[in-house]
Amino acid sequence: MKSSLLLALLMLAPTEVVVRDGESLAQVAQRTLGDRGGASELKALNGLKDDAVAPGTKLKLPGPNREHAQRSLTTARNALAAADTQAARREEAAAKLKEAEAYFQGARYDDAAQAADGAWKLVSTTQPTAFTVAVDDKGATTVESRSGQPVRVEAEGVTQRLNAGESLRVEKGQPPPPPRAPLGAPQPTQPTHKAKLTVQLAKSGPSPVTLAWKPVEGAESYEVELVPARGEKRTLPASAHQLKVSLAAGAYRWSVRAVTRESRSEASAEQLFEVAEAPAKSINLQVHPTNWK
Repeated sequence: MKSSLLLALLMLAPTEVVVRDGESLAQVAQRTLGDRGGASELKALNGLKDDAVAPGTKLKLPGPNREHAQRSLTTARNALAAADTQAARREEAAAKLKEAEAYFQGARYDDAAQAADGAWKLVSTTQPTAFTVAVDDKGATTVESRSGQPVRVEAEGVTQRLNAGESLRVEKGQPPPPPRAPLGAPQPTQPTHKAKLTVQLAKSGPSPVTLAWKPVEGAESYEVELVPARGEKRTLPASAHQLKVSLAAGAYRWSVRAVTRESRSEASAEQLFEVAEAPAKSINLQVHPTNWK
């Protein structure tokens, strides 16, 4: 049943994206893949000769094999980082990992996963498998795989593989939780890109500007990065999928991340907007003649 549900979710994932007005290939990659560097993947996947894409262009998106390749690359990087610098096959593994990363940038995800697995095998056999197990006062067990071969965690008839650099918490009497899907990058909704806003001045300061985005499944909170054209960057926490903040007149750019206790998503596509102060209301004074002497 769970595998059927996962398959259904994968089938519902978008397979293409439409380029927005004024959007670069790097911005499309940030919006869809959560990584501006993914522009090279989109370029290879769609047979583009350069980074220029016309608004309205439909671009093919990577399939689920991209996530598999990412996990293989992460496992290989962790194994290489933990390997003895004097290990006989470490240099060969580093070259294999570099090859895997080149495949990944070229959207050859199956080749990337295979090469990354090859890099991992070259160094994982030269180092011992190391992991830790900790049990808290409520009986929950946390397993952390540090290096070497993957660790198999089994409870209540369910087994889950734990690669080097990963950890897993299992509640007492419960099976291991399924692998948690990475948090998706939020999609900003307000203000629109390159919007021009007007704020009213009051004794307490300018009226607040509302920054809003679509909620991300699994997010516990959000983190907004706000950068004025003149001034220092601000990082602002938000408990809901919007944030009200008072801003002086000027140009700004902002992005937002989804956050949990264990992880943070990639930043959303960066949005630009301008704030201007509303003109002060003029007051008309009328003077009437009197009979006062």
